[in-house]
Amino acid sequence: MRELTEPEAFQVLAFMNKLVVGLDRIGSQYSDNAEDRAWALAYVFSPAVFKEAAQLRHLIGSKYSQELDERQDQDEVERLLADLSYWKMPTLKQLARFRQNQLKK
Repeated sequence: MRELTEPEAFQVLAFMNKLVVGLDRIGSQYSDNAEDRAWALAYVFSPAVFKEAAQLRHLIGSKYSQELDERQDQDEVERLLADLSYWKMPTLKQLARFRQNQLKK
């Protein structure tokens, strides 16, 4: 079992809380205006947010072995995340259709 120290766990929890509460607030405050919601998301997701997320990913990843086994070409984290489904970015056509559907509401 990998363990975080109490300060490390607090860092992760604090970031996740800021992220979830922030997204909820954006969704609530700008629920009727897709353009304002998009600008609010762009405002919130500044490079500082991505930097903090990357630092926490590194912190958690550092708890796993970085060593490559002689029979494997991936470290432990890469193996654990091998089947992770990443979000797919919409095509311009999908985005336009989504925007139209949202504006109809």
